[in-house]
Amino acid sequence: MPKNNKKKQSNGKKKVEKVNNSLEELKEKELEAETEEVVDAEKETANKEEKKASKSQKKEKKNKAIEKNAKKDKSNKKSWFKDFKAELKKVTWPKGKELFTNTVVVIAVVLIVSVFILILDFAFEFLNKFEVEQVKKVQNSISVEAENTTNVNETVENEENTVSNETGNVIENSAEQ
Repeated sequence: MPKNNKKKQSNGKKKVEKVNNSLEELKEKELEAETEEVVDAEKETANKEEKKASKSQKKEKKNKAIEKNAKKDKSNKKSWFKDFKAELKKVTWPKGKELFTNTVVVIAVVLIVSVFILILDFAFEFLNKFEVEQVKKVQNSISVEAENTTNVNETVENEENTVSNETGNVIENSAEQ
């Protein structure tokens, strides 16, 4: 029986060692996770600080640029022509053939657009004259109709007058008889 006890004890020790080892591994994993969280937090704070620092550096650069511009404004009046001349030297000027072709293209486009506008002008002028003629025709027809109605009214009045005169004469004649 003592041998069995020794085996049980040795098996128990092995189990305890395994449990201890697994506990140590868990503790190490927890420590690693915690250190990773701490490192991440430190990185975030470092990034925030860098952003703040870059913002302040940008502000400083802007302020310096403003100061330089203020100083340049005074000197710009004197060196404006020099700067202008330097900029003109940087310009790439076209060669003769390129200049000629560009000029021809510009003139052609101007002519095409002007012909188009001329055609539109004639078209609108024709439409305007046509419209004015139609309006005059309508006015003439209205005035003719108005004259006809006045003539009809006058003839009706004349006929009424003659009828009333005739009835008056008939009444007078019948009264005399």
